[in-house]
Amino acid sequence: MMVLASRTAVLSPPVFFVWKSLMRPDVHPKNQGFAWPVMFEGQPLPRIVESSEFDRVVWSSPWPSHPDVLVQFDLTPETRLRWTLLAHTPAPDQQAVEWLRDQVSHLVNIDLRNATGY
Repeated sequence: MMVLASRTAVLSPPVFFVWKSLMRPDVHPKNQGFAWPVMFEGQPLPRIVESSEFDRVVWSSPWPSHPDVLVQFDLTPETRLRWTLLAHTPAPDQQAVEWLRDQVSHLVNIDLRNATGY
């Protein structure tokens, strides 16, 4: 698989809390009765493709227009979260990669932060 984009964010919640949130995208981390992330209409919630307790979660694509893209989240004990967009060749065009990158950035920097209350 090839790397399309990757970024790192430092989050305030403990690493186990963020990992559990990534493992259950169908449940709000603070049990507030709704799912996170906030998906656009027609986008399915991702499913877990792979995980390693407290340090890695890989999601299937939540984008029907790009079903072969994976989102890998790697966590460190300091709650440093690196997300990586992965795809098989041929890669999506540059405009699609930029759109996907913006989607994941919003997911982590807005949706996840808001959902965890930090």
